[in-house]
Amino acid sequence: MKVIVNNGQYKITIPKQLAQGRNWNGSTRLRFLETPTGEVFLQEIREN
Repeated sequence: MKVIVNNGQYKITIPKQLAQGRNWNGSTRLRFLETPTGEVFLQEIREN
């Protein structure tokens, strides 16, 4: 993954294979989670 800075916002790229494997697209919303030990997770926010 790569960190991109654009107009003061930091963004990351997601590998194409990961996004396609999870059926994520431009409208998919993700939550950034960090554990107390520093591990980082992405969790899909599912709309009901």
